[in-house]
Amino acid sequence: MGRGRVEKCMHEIISPNDAMDFKLDFFVDSGSVVNKHYHDWLEIVYLLKGTLEVEENNERRLLKENDFVVLDPMCIHSTRCREGNTAILLQIPMAWLEKFMPDIHCLMFRVEEEKVYETGDPQIYEAYGRLRDRIKELGVVYLQAEDGYIFQCYSLIFSLMHLLVRYFSRKISRQDRMKSEKNLERIRRIMEYIRSHYREELPLSRIAGEIGLNPAYFSRFFREQMGIPYLEYVNRIRLEHIYTDLLYTDLPVGELQERHGFYNYKLFMRMFRQVYGCTPGKVRSGRKR
Repeated sequence: MGRGRVEKCMHEIISPNDAMDFKLDFFVDSGSVVNKHYHDWLEIVYLLKGTLEVEENNERRLLKENDFVVLDPMCIHSTRCREGNTAILLQIPMAWLEKFMPDIHCLMFRVEEEKVYETGDPQIYEAYGRLRDRIKELGVVYLQAEDGYIFQCYSLIFSLMHLLVRYFSRKISRQDRMKSEKNLERIRRIMEYIRSHYREELPLSRIAGEIGLNPAYFSRFFREQMGIPYLEYVNRIRLEHIYTDLLYTDLPVGELQERHGFYNYKLFMRMFRQVYGCTPGKVRSGRKR
């Protein structure tokens, strides 16, 4: 979800609301990019205004007004908000959900409006509408915060989880789950290493050796899991740090490039425009002082 800032960690740390077991909030985002990350929380983003690009497990979707997306726990995902948006964000920890359904970690959730229409099943279509209504109502109840609203929030959470489990879930085989966990652990090590060494020269052969993989296999594996080539991901991490420093420091752009390991100016400018939709100077001139 676009948070109006650049997400710093690959494994996002989420804190629940006070007096609640989940995270529920409104976000007004003037523009942001959140790089690939994951967390052990079920995440739902409902767009009230504007647009949001969401990439989940290498599948990209463009959310518009009244669209919503359900992101599985531990899925690798990223978001990009180019022109601003307002959204409801709901994040529910799997550890809490497992108290009520111990095997919920064996489910994957898939909620796509076009697929709902394709089923031709009126029951599925009705469930989709009810799910949408629950999320919107949850946002309204939270915003109004009337006496007893927390109880109503919990009621709506249980209702939408029932709809997700009954109509929009499928079971994952034990074999597929073990394979996914193994791949995620490997990706975690890779992302951690990149985060620690992104300022340095990071040829593919170096990190493949650190992880203990053949370079050719590493290249294929990384692209399959992350949806982009390895070097592009490294450069996006560098851009993320440069973007943050553009907002919060007055250091020259050239110095920021070198500080964060980006030495090719033409490539830097091309990628910056591609990712953020503007120039570094535009970011700096538009920041709040």
